[in-house]
Amino acid sequence: MFKTLFFCLLLLPFSVLAETAPAPNPAVPLTDAEQLLGKLVDDGIRPLYRELDVTGNTLAQRSKTFCAEPTAEHFKVLREGWGETLLAWQRTDALLFGPAVEEQIDFRINFNPPKKSVINGLLNGTEALTAASVDKAGVAAMGLGTLEFLLFEHEKSEADMLALFQGDAGKRRCAYVEAASELLKTNLHTIADGWLQEGENSYASAFKTAHKGNSTFASTQQAIDLLVGKLYQSVEKTAKKRIGNALGKGVQLSGEGDQKMLNQSNAYQLESWRSGYSIKLIRANVEGMQRILRDGGLLQWLRDHNRAGAEKFVADAMEQRLDNYLKLPLPAADPFTLVSNGQGKELDGYFFLGNDILNGVKLQLAKILGVNLGFNDNDGD
Repeated sequence: MFKTLFFCLLLLPFSVLAETAPAPNPAVPLTDAEQLLGKLVDDGIRPLYRELDVTGNTLAQRSKTFCAEPTAEHFKVLREGWGETLLAWQRTDALLFGPAVEEQIDFRINFNPPKKSVINGLLNGTEALTAASVDKAGVAAMGLGTLEFLLFEHEKSEADMLALFQGDAGKRRCAYVEAASELLKTNLHTIADGWLQEGENSYASAFKTAHKGNSTFASTQQAIDLLVGKLYQSVEKTAKKRIGNALGKGVQLSGEGDQKMLNQSNAYQLESWRSGYSIKLIRANVEGMQRILRDGGLLQWLRDHNRAGAEKFVADAMEQRLDNYLKLPLPAADPFTLVSNGQGKELDGYFFLGNDILNGVKLQLAKILGVNLGFNDNDGD
C-alpha cells in the first residue's frame, strides 16, 4: 500500500511541475529577501535552538538529581530527559551548518555508533570522571550516543539498568553520566548561542542580512542554497540511512564506486536501537524540517511569490508531504524487535514517504528556488 501511495504522490507532482514551471533564472535575485531571511531565523530556526538549549540544561540537572539520589523515579525522569534532548537535537538536523559544525562540534553532540571500547575503558579506569576528563577522551567518549549506552540496553529492563548504578561501580557509572551530561549541555549551548545571540557580528545576523552581502554570505541565494542543500542532506540521511538500510532497502557502494541494492534487513542499522527511539528520532527530523519551512515562512513566501505559476503548487505539495509523513502511525512494537523478527514491512511507510520528501526537495523545492544541490556526500552520485 505504501509503495503504491509513494509512486502516486511522486509521479503526479513532478509531471505537473515539468509542464508548468520553467527553471528559475538564478541571475534574478529573490525578492523581499529581508523579510524572508528574517522570518526563517526568528520563527523557524531560533525556536528550535531555544528548545535544544533548554533540554540540554534540563538533562544536566536531572543527571545531578539522579546521582545524588539514584531512585527508580529519578532514573525514569533522567532517561526521559535524555530522550527529549535527543529529539530536540534531531529537529535541528537540517541545520548542520554554521554554528552546528564549527570545529566539528556536531561530532561531540552525537557521535554514532558509540564506541563501546572507549566508554568501557573510562568506566573501568581510575581517573576521576569529570566533564574535563570525558572531553579529553575525545568524541567517542561523549554525547548522546554515549549517554544512551550508559542509560539503556535493549535486552535489559529499566530496573535492570538501574541496578548498574548501585555500589562503587554504579557510582562511577553515575559520575560518567553526570560528566557527559554537563559536557553535552555546554556543547549544545555553544551551538544554540551561535544562533540566539544578538549583534551585527552574530551568525544569525549574517544570515538575516545575506541580501546585503557580508563576510559570511554574498547574497540571499547563497543563504537559501545552503539551507535547502542541508535540508536535502538531512532528509536523505533520514530516508536512506536511518530507515532504508535497516529495512534492507539501502544502497551499498563498492570500492570501485559501483552501487548495489541491499536486500538484507539489519536492526543494528537503526539509530538509537538500544533505547527504542529509532522511529521517534526520524519523525523528529521531519518535524524540524516542517517547522523550518512552515513556521520559518519559506512555504508561505513561495505562495506569495507565485512568479512562475508553480511556486504555490510546490509549497502546498511539500507541506502535504511533510504532513503525510507525520501522520504515519508509531509502530505498536519496538522497531528493533520488528526488524529482527522479519516484520520490518510495518515500517515501510517511513521509507517510501521519506523518499517522497527527498524527491520533493530535489526536484521541486530546489528547482523552484534556483538551488543547485551539487555533490552530496550522502549519496553515490
